[in-house]
Amino acid sequence: MTAEQLEQALIQLGPWHHEIQVTEDVSTGVARDAEYAAAYGPVSFLDMRQAYKTKLLRLFPQGLEGRSVLDCGCNCGESLFWAKEIGAGECFGFDAREHWIKQGRFLLEHRTVGPTEGIRLEVADLYALPDLRLDQFDVVLFHGLFYHLPDPVMGLRIAADHTRELLVLDTSTRSRLPDGLLALQSERNEVLLHGVHGVSWLPTGPRVLETLLTWLGFRDTKLLWWQHEVDESSEMGRLELLAAKAAGLLS
Repeated sequence: MTAEQLEQALIQLGPWHHEIQVTEDVSTGVARDAEYAAAYGPVSFLDMRQAYKTKLLRLFPQGLEGRSVLDCGCNCGESLFWAKEIGAGECFGFDAREHWIKQGRFLLEHRTVGPTEGIRLEVADLYALPDLRLDQFDVVLFHGLFYHLPDPVMGLRIAADHTRELLVLDTSTRSRLPDGLLALQSERNEVLLHGVHGVSWLPTGPRVLETLLTWLGFRDTKLLWWQHEVDESSEMGRLELLAAKAAGLLS
């Protein structure tokens, strides 16, 4: 496949949510300004590779050293590709939307700038994960998923049950309410960056999440950051925290 053909294929697979280098000369950024059906809804375009790798290398200075990684709601699998760059072992990612998994499988076939062996991507719903009878994973990623779930407590339990060492949780939050609550919201199933269930819950801050994670068996939690409101006109914020089952990992 020529560079031009690769670029056209990436545009056809869009919209993309993440910047990923596919070859030395071509990235998913070629599709950033392409026009897509309005039904997809707005799709932000993020470049998170360096921040993601820096975060994990602070926890694991020698790299992941063969640790297995599970990505819940993996989008196109970007985090697994980056985990492989720092030494991850077995990697499994799933997403309820086929759109993102098609993108990830294309990357598995055509990406030449990093290792891809040992990455598997599937279309699946979080609530069906126990039916797959997977082993626990050393590192579990729960990025952008908690606030898309109709039963986030059960969803977080499923993720916790699959975690051997570390869980990374990134979620939108509802601002202007006391921390410690879950706030109901509705979502449109056809919008790519919405959930697939039509209804979901937003945590109002880290306290509710830390309480749940402690109840689910994690020994330590650490809030990395909390942006209370993403802009002045919004009632939405965002936070990221870590939860460890291994003592001392977050010290």
